[in-house]
Amino acid sequence: MQYCWLPQERREPVFREKPPVVLSSSRFQRIRANATQAAKQEQLHQQQLRNEADEKLRIGGEELLRKFAGRNLCISREEECARELKQMQDEHLEAKRLAEEEAKASRLEHQKTRRERIEAAQKLLEQLRPGPRELQCARLQSEVMRSVNAQREVQAEFVKATRRQEELDRKIFQEQVLRGFEEAQLRHREQCQQLAEHKKELLQLIAERERERQATKAKELEEALQERERNQRMLKEQQDKEKELQAARQRLKKEEALASLVMSDQRQKRLLMLEEVEQVQCDIHNKAKGHLEQLKRDRAKQRVEQRIQRNEKLAKELAPRLHYSAREDEERHKRQLEEMRKVHSAEQAKRRESREQAKNARLAVQREEEKLARRMRQKAAEDRKEAEKLRLQNDLTNVQFMKQQRQEHLQRIRELRRELDDQVKKRIEEETRPGTNYNREAQLEELREDAFFFDYARQLMDEAKAKGCPLKPFIRAVGQYKNDNRIGAEIRIPRHMITRLPMGRRAQGDSQAEGKEKSLKDQEPNANELSKEEKLLRQKIQENLKKIEDLVLQEGEAKKNPTTS
Repeated sequence: MQYCWLPQERREPVFREKPPVVLSSSRFQRIRANATQAAKQEQLHQQQLRNEADEKLRIGGEELLRKFAGRNLCISREEECARELKQMQDEHLEAKRLAEEEAKASRLEHQKTRRERIEAAQKLLEQLRPGPRELQCARLQSEVMRSVNAQREVQAEFVKATRRQEELDRKIFQEQVLRGFEEAQLRHREQCQQLAEHKKELLQLIAERERERQATKAKELEEALQERERNQRMLKEQQDKEKELQAARQRLKKEEALASLVMSDQRQKRLLMLEEVEQVQCDIHNKAKGHLEQLKRDRAKQRVEQRIQRNEKLAKELAPRLHYSAREDEERHKRQLEEMRKVHSAEQAKRRESREQAKNARLAVQREEEKLARRMRQKAAEDRKEAEKLRLQNDLTNVQFMKQQRQEHLQRIRELRRELDDQVKKRIEEETRPGTNYNREAQLEELREDAFFFDYARQLMDEAKAKGCPLKPFIRAVGQYKNDNRIGAEIRIPRHMITRLPMGRRAQGDSQAEGKEKSLKDQEPNANELSKEEKLLRQKIQENLKKIEDLVLQEGEAKKNPTTS
């Protein structure tokens, strides 16, 4: 028996080797052959592929030799440089040509868009002058009025349709009411006849039922009297039976009460006896239990004393043996330390050697990287020089192109300035030309504006009439324009009041005589042309006014016709 508080001997673990696997020679050869068969097949397949590739290379080489017959297949460095230079020149020329074409196309496109914008602006300015602007407002008002009138017409038609539908519904409802009233009268007559017949039948049935009820009532009364007598007899018999049963129950209750008293006395006596017996048993049990516990305590003390004595005896016997085992442990510990020192020194030497090898390898790699970096820097410097050269060449080309564009732009500006100078000179010459009536020019310009206004108004009124729009806004705009510009408000002198007789003698300060006045051609060199243009403009204005009046009259007649019809 071993104890945990005593030093124990070291026990070495026992390792058991696994039993060897025994194979026969035939089975070993078979396993070996199966293991190497896949590798052999793969080897054969790879060898076959290499042979096929070598054969293809040989055949291709022979064909190339037969085809070129000893000629040099690689171009020289000079040819390659010449080819690259020619390619760069072609690319430069192509880029230059494309840039010129793009510049020319953009210039033409710009000129085209500029012309279009100028034309659109002129057209817009023509429309935004005071007269046409008011006509545009009148056109919009006319369209709005057309939509309002159309809406009103639709609403009026809808109201008429609803009224017609209401009248039709009213007529239909009246007819339905009359028809229903007639049908109700017929039904009422039929119901009255049916009610009269039904009433007669009901009276007959009531009389018959009354007779039957009287007969049944008399019969039921007789049966009720008989039943009442029978019930009274049965009730009397039942009361007698209940009295007898009640007396018997009272006797039984008295007997049971006496028996229960006797039984309760006996039960009380038995309980007292049981309590006395249980008390005696408890006293005996308590005494025995105390004696048993005292015996247990004494036995435990004896066991503890015996164990202590036995342990002291074993300690005395094992003292020399423990001293011997401690010395062996110390020697074994020293041997292990020596072995560990040897292993540690060998590992240190091995680690030092591997560190030296890694350092040498790292230095070699570093030297290779430095060489590679030096070559890369040289190559980058060469590439940078080539890029700078190419960039300088591109910048030179760009500068030349911009210079050419600038010269073309300056040439266009000079031409434009020359044209403007010519126009200014012409205008100055016209202004300084003697005998020019600028007031007449202003009057003609006003006439042109009036002609344009009335022509534009007539066009808009035609369009509005075609669309079905009212002409009231146009009439208002035309009237306002006529009032503002005093068109049609000239002072007209009757023909019989016009005379050419001289009135009295000519005095100093009077106007020149007709014979002495300068001719119209001397006063204004272009008087004939201006008078012709003035006549044409006035004629055009009158025609447009007449057309406008016709349109107004047509609209008035169109408004009157629906009302009269």
